[in-house]
Amino acid sequence: MTLRVLACVVAYHPDVPRLSALIARLQPEVADVLVIDNGQSIDPQAAPWSGMAAVQWHRAPGNQGVGVALNLARQRALEGAYDFLLSFDQDSLPPPGYMAGLLEVWSRAGEAASGWAALGPAVRDEASGRALPVQSVEAHLRPVGPGPQAVAVDHVITSGCLYPVAALSAVGPFRGGWFMDMVDTEWCWRACHRGWRVMQTEAVVLQHTIGQAGVTVLGRRVLAHPPQRIYFQVRNTLWLLRSREVPRGWRRKLLAPLARKLVLQPLLSDQRWGRVLAAVRGGLHGLLRSPGH
Repeated sequence: MTLRVLACVVAYHPDVPRLSALIARLQPEVADVLVIDNGQSIDPQAAPWSGMAAVQWHRAPGNQGVGVALNLARQRALEGAYDFLLSFDQDSLPPPGYMAGLLEVWSRAGEAASGWAALGPAVRDEASGRALPVQSVEAHLRPVGPGPQAVAVDHVITSGCLYPVAALSAVGPFRGGWFMDMVDTEWCWRACHRGWRVMQTEAVVLQHTIGQAGVTVLGRRVLAHPPQRIYFQVRNTLWLLRSREVPRGWRRKLLAPLARKLVLQPLLSDQRWGRVLAAVRGGLHGLLRSPGH
């Protein structure tokens, strides 16, 4: 039986050659590609997009965030008789055979994979070549399934992640009101809380652009995010900390980087007061407002 996969790409003023390469790489490996244009900057009738077959285009009325975009893709996957949803950021470029590699890991796991909510690849920062750390508080990860191995982790990033439609239906939608940051983490933790497993495999590697260039402040490397991004990072982290679905050991792991962010981000010379106000607003809204859905 041929499995039908819908690949979605969330785009916001993308680099045209990069997005074109991503779509071209995905097309031969999936049933359909859905591009969600959050920046209203893509004209599907113009080159190079006009010559691309089996691409669905959705022009959002404005930048509604990653969560809303993923929910649109989730709904298309549920209603379109697909077996899986494969999600991507515009900054990733999978190697040839990426989809086949993930499906091989899935099939070799056998019956165990029926309880998987998501399968993510090993992720490497394209600029530095460094591997992102595995996101688990467990000291020892146990492989699941024969052949190419997958291990149970606490969460994986959205880009390059494979979701079965059964899990998308059971776990529910992504938090559209969170806009960006922690949207993928919250969904994975909710899935785990409900008895599903989130998996990661070293058999498939994804090159991904990680954040913006960093600067050194008080001896630490800090990513220079704009104030709006800092607001969502602070607010959504606090919303996560208030959740009963946070895995054991993660509250402490969330508090340390949050504290560093609150201290170091305002010290950056660029948009200093904007960063201060964003951190304060994010903190107040994270503590006083109900988590968005």
